[in-house]
Amino acid sequence: KMVNVKTQDLVNIMNDAGVDKAVLQAEWAIGDYRKQNDAVYRIARKYPDKFPVYYLCVNPLEDDDMAKVVEKEVKERGFSGVNIQGWAQRMRPNDKRFYPVYAKCQELKIPVTIHSSINFTVDRSIEYSRPIYIDEVACDFPDLTIVGNHGGWPWVTEMVAVAWKHPNVYIEIGAVSPKYISTPGTGWEPLMVYGNSLLQDRVLFATDDMLPPKRCIDELKALPLKDAVKEKWLGTNAARLLKLEK
Repeated sequence: KMVNVKTQDLVNIMNDAGVDKAVLQAEWAIGDYRKQNDAVYRIARKYPDKFPVYYLCVNPLEDDDMAKVVEKEVKERGFSGVNIQGWAQRMRPNDKRFYPVYAKCQELKIPVTIHSSINFTVDRSIEYSRPIYIDEVACDFPDLTIVGNHGGWPWVTEMVAVAWKHPNVYIEIGAVSPKYISTPGTGWEPLMVYGNSLLQDRVLFATDDMLPPKRCIDELKALPLKDAVKEKWLGTNAARLLKLEK
């Protein structure tokens, strides 16, 4: 997610970093969720080789039937996943108002990505995004692929525990400077331990607006991980999950 650059500039940044393909994700926080989905669709259509996978966002606080919105976008415009920003709606991931969306995604066999870390909006609690709430969702939808975005910090132990318990839960590390993952005292120690062993097949590299992709890739390559694990984090896990040739 790089929101403050022009699309062609983003493609150039990806090329410079050696990123051949990426997931383009709409993230609702304010305004009309439809406009965000429209924008993502236009970009994906313009650069299909760079963005072969693109996700829509939803807003259950509106009167629209969100399950129908998901089905329509998937079948008519080729969206292949849904992003949930529950903190923006003051809703936890296990809020039952999200459940029709989860059910539809499970039916359509498409992933759901869920914001699972701190938010920096000062008028609402960071507690809305605790990874522990994903546990209940994974219990209720065992065939739904769930991606916890941003690695779960400052609740990394919870994120790791939920992923260890549920084989359908993945951990994505967007908006995280990888150098801190190996820095003692930052709270990332559980991911370093289990992401290098038991969960090595379910950690996904990602970037965000404030962090240049090339810098993040270089920092990840410098982590004290097994070489094979670095390859998994950087792309082979995502390629397998998204059914893309790498």
